[in-house]
Amino acid sequence: MNRLSLCMVATGSDAQLRRCLESAYGLVDEMIIVNMEPTERIPKLAQSYDAKVFDFYDEGSYQEAGNFALSQATGDWVLWMHEDEQLDEIDRYRVRDLLYQNQYDLIFLNVLQYGMTGNGRIRILDMAAPRLFRRHFRFQYFTEYQELLNYNQLKGKTRDQERVGIFPVKIHDHRLEKNPLKNKTNVLRELDHLSRQSLTLGIRGQWYAYHLACEYYRLQMYRPGFNQLNIAVQHYLDEKLLPPYIVYKLKYSVVLDEVSSEEIEHGLKLALRMYPDYVDLQFYSGIVHYKKKMYEEALHHFNRCLELGEPSFGKYLIRKGAGSYQAAYYKGLCLDKLEQDDASLGAFVESLSYLSTFKPPLEALIRRLGEDATFHELTYFWNDKLPMDRGELQALMAAHLHETGRMKQYG
Repeated sequence: MNRLSLCMVATGSDAQLRRCLESAYGLVDEMIIVNMEPTERIPKLAQSYDAKVFDFYDEGSYQEAGNFALSQATGDWVLWMHEDEQLDEIDRYRVRDLLYQNQYDLIFLNVLQYGMTGNGRIRILDMAAPRLFRRHFRFQYFTEYQELLNYNQLKGKTRDQERVGIFPVKIHDHRLEKNPLKNKTNVLRELDHLSRQSLTLGIRGQWYAYHLACEYYRLQMYRPGFNQLNIAVQHYLDEKLLPPYIVYKLKYSVVLDEVSSEEIEHGLKLALRMYPDYVDLQFYSGIVHYKKKMYEEALHHFNRCLELGEPSFGKYLIRKGAGSYQAAYYKGLCLDKLEQDDASLGAFVESLSYLSTFKPPLEALIRRLGEDATFHELTYFWNDKLPMDRGELQALMAAHLHETGRMKQYG
């Protein structure tokens, strides 16, 4: 039976550490926590979860602390996490199945990092990160906000020989949600050093390039991140290999935060030829065409998203809503621009049926039908195949109008 060790470096937050340990408790065979703070709170909390705690605050750097944690692990595999993270409540049960993927030594998992944009909007960076690996791996670089595995420990020179896997097991990362990065200049200096260093790493530099792109995207610096992802893609193409889909997923997520360019549109077309059944790429293509006011083309992609759907567990890391409520909402926007009024209202209803708490389609319905819309008017646009029944829609509409103080007549 393969054993699993959870390893992490702890730096302070009791509440977040508790949430992290709770998400892994009963799943892993041992917990290794290296404490970087001179406090008794962390050891006491960790020991309540039967964790092994090592004080390291007088010993050295974060990189040394991280590698010390890995050196103490006795499991066949290591799950690496930060104290501000937690395993997804449902996906956590799939982690142990991955321990028997004998063709892999390193596995990327789906990390959702929550943060804020400059205008206060919640931002989710959806990426893959190397979090599950065999015990022999070590870090070659480590700071408060990033760690870099020594990818030179991978066996072989090409992706097929690298023994790298990618699985849609979600980890929720809240490090930057309430504590935004303060010293961006220092981080950029470190990234610049890593970027220059990666030029000398040879064919296996694609993973370094992917790592750098993740960090640039985390800082909302898309052009240098985009360039690093192009470097990663080129490594594979030079070897006549198919670039992994996670590179394209990260590369084109930029369309949700920036005005799309001709370069992005062209690249998406090529990516879709390689991964035509990847719903995220279809969704990003729809966004690009919608921004360019090419509504017929955008509608095609959003319809394709709804056809592909969002399987709970499959071969891709899928953006939440890309195959359901977000795609249906954008479908409604496209139909509205094409003056297909009834069809657009039906798409907004469809979006709500997938996620009743998603406010944009609800507001769109109220704008189009007016605040005095009756339930009869709404059900005219109903599709009996939708995953919400008509009574739920009636209650949802009434509650929203009441909450916003706009309810005049309903029913």
